[in-house]
Amino acid sequence: MRSKILAISLIVVGLLATGAGLGLRLLVTEDEGHHDGRAPTFALDSTLGTDELVVTPVGAEPEIVVSIERAGQPVTDWDSVHGAPMHVLAVRDDLRWFTHVDPEMLPDGLSAPVALNPGGQYRVVTQSAPGGGPDLLELGTDIALAGELVASEQMISTDDFWTEGDLAIRREGLDFVLSEPWGGEDYHDEAALLTMFRAGDLAFAQGHAITPDPDRFRFNLEIPGRGEYLAALQFYRGDASGDLITALFRFEL
Repeated sequence: MRSKILAISLIVVGLLATGAGLGLRLLVTEDEGHHDGRAPTFALDSTLGTDELVVTPVGAEPEIVVSIERAGQPVTDWDSVHGAPMHVLAVRDDLRWFTHVDPEMLPDGLSAPVALNPGGQYRVVTQSAPGGGPDLLELGTDIALAGELVASEQMISTDDFWTEGDLAIRREGLDFVLSEPWGGEDYHDEAALLTMFRAGDLAFAQGHAITPDPDRFRFNLEIPGRGEYLAALQFYRGDASGDLITALFRFEL
């Protein structure tokens, strides 16, 4: 029995060491991965206290508007979270499509329309800072859109190598190595942002990059556990274009 316990302990230690080498920590809690140093909470609900996320499809196009209701009334006063009053992240439940939009918030508390891809189930996550607190409110809900998935220009890497024009990115665990030194503007107050959704439960984790080398983004990120993930790496390119890059990777951890 003692030998079995020792063997199991060595396996656990090995997994933890491997995870540390990849720049991640595996957690067994159902907490969502915050990027500001707070304890993570991976499973997001549509309500928190008296706050509720409301997502409404609008028009014939695959668009939604979002709002936050507090005690049944729409929130109309916002503080800034990383330069915007609201961040909307949406992922298709089969991990075939992703978007991150910072919509304008209108005086009535509704967002400007956010475009999605028609057809399928989506997880929608919002990050906001309603006036009066909290400084970061994260909520999530699932929605269904009619129709069939439309082919998009999104390129999702499944071999750890992503390219767009003359830019190439190689994934090494949760390090991302660029084919050119990064020298762009900060994105959401840091060099780069990584958003991850896990297949199946769509558990959510997010973090900001450090840059140990001029061409490398590194993420020390807490994730909910093993599984298949879609990861969206976002940053501003350092060339004359200054384009916002969204590089999508699908992989097992």
